[in-house]
Amino acid sequence: MLSDERGFTLIELMIVILIMGILVGIAVPVFVSARSNAAEKVCQANVRAMKSAAGVYNARYGSYPTSIGQLVPEFMEEVPICPEVGTPTSYTFIGGGEAPPKISCSFHGEF
Repeated sequence: MLSDERGFTLIELMIVILIMGILVGIAVPVFVSARSNAAEKVCQANVRAMKSAAGVYNARYGSYPTSIGQLVPEFMEEVPICPEVGTPTSYTFIGGGEAPPKISCSFHGEF
């Protein structure tokens, strides 16, 4: 009576759903890891940009800046923000003056 109808059986559908679940189980951790690595790379780039701006500041004024605020807006457009923290206060400036400052992120630490 229903022998001419074509379609998928329940087992076939369950196997497809199982395979999709396995693929999602593999893809989600890879995506989360890639996002975390990208955020860390952005943070490293921000620290490098601040160190470079501090070097230019030193070349112009003969001493290193003692705070990030001394770099804005003349040497940097704005204070960089760590993507993991999300606030302008995510970076700490230690030192300055005669020696280059140490710049660290409140989430990633010092690079």
